[in-house]
Amino acid sequence: MTKPSRSPAGEARASTTSLNLKRKIAYVAVIYLSFLLLLAAVEIVTRLTMDHVSSLDLFVVSSQQKAQVADSKQSGIFEGDPLLLWRLKPNLNQAIWDYTVLSTNAQHLRTEKPGQPLRPKQPGTFRIVCLGDSVTFGFRVPPVWPDKPTEYDPTWLPYPMLLEKELRFANPGRPIEVITMAVPGYTSHQGLAWLRRDIDELDPDLLTISFGWNDASYSDVPDHKAIVTSRSAIAVRWMIDHSQAFAHMTRWLRSKNIERSPTHRPAPRVYQPDYVNNIRAMVQLARNRRTGVIVIAAPYRDVTPTAPEGDLIPRYRESLRNALQAERTPFLEILELTEKAYPSNEGWFGERIHPNHMGHRLMASELLTLLASTGELKDLKIPSLTP
Repeated sequence: MTKPSRSPAGEARASTTSLNLKRKIAYVAVIYLSFLLLLAAVEIVTRLTMDHVSSLDLFVVSSQQKAQVADSKQSGIFEGDPLLLWRLKPNLNQAIWDYTVLSTNAQHLRTEKPGQPLRPKQPGTFRIVCLGDSVTFGFRVPPVWPDKPTEYDPTWLPYPMLLEKELRFANPGRPIEVITMAVPGYTSHQGLAWLRRDIDELDPDLLTISFGWNDASYSDVPDHKAIVTSRSAIAVRWMIDHSQAFAHMTRWLRSKNIERSPTHRPAPRVYQPDYVNNIRAMVQLARNRRTGVIVIAAPYRDVTPTAPEGDLIPRYRESLRNALQAERTPFLEILELTEKAYPSNEGWFGERIHPNHMGHRLMASELLTLLASTGELKDLKIPSLTP
């Protein structure tokens, strides 16, 4: 059967339609290209003619958080992070920060030695991830004076590094990694968002969790408002972090809204029920992927009237203990590192919040003792460590 041929008029209409479509596509492409070129030009001019705006300054909004991580004295080791507001700068090499000497890898994690990149976990490797705040990070461990940056004892280590050292010594030839997934100033709100994002990539066999003082500390803006983790909020912060033009515009808009901003009554950064639920959610994340988990109680030396957060720490700790015991989650509470042992516990602390190097050695010792009873380290030999 012969297929009917298209009439000249039909062919002309088809040709015109095809041409019109191509013109529309070209027209739209020109508009988008012009818009992108305009944005690029604005970005280049902004970078060449205006002062650099740090995303850290724009992300960290409360005065309390700025005092911790974003003022001129504290911001040296931090940079902005679209999800968590701040993080450690990558590839630091023996940096001195607040009487603490530290190095970091390309993944923004503290390491014992510079140039230790975190690679995908290899077969046969046992990996422990220690998630937490400045305690787990190892604030002032080891302590060092800025004018004497090389005069410190390299054997004074935070408990995650001690844990790795002792386990490797007891299991020669066995690849063991202990990752310090901790940043000063972080709360359980940030810890949960961080773990959700990175747990699959880190692929831990065991997870330890420790948060507390930052959650209970008072702030003008609670974390659930200051650190919104919706996709749209993260996208906006990503734009600020990558575009100086967008950062300048954001700063200008905020300056116009300062007078209209409502005043907030100081409150805990994370309320007690949210704190407990955040920790429980982290535990569940670990259990969902069959990862062992241990929660470590927040250390605190003593309760005094000058520190209102100190009244909350025991309550936060007790409510967390009760919730985890009901769910049969291992919970490590070291009496010497709580206000119950004051004043005989002063030797374990650098100040009220942070254990010193001896306190970290005690934490590593108690953690190894608990691990010996839980079986979380499977076939690894577990050493005993004298505090």
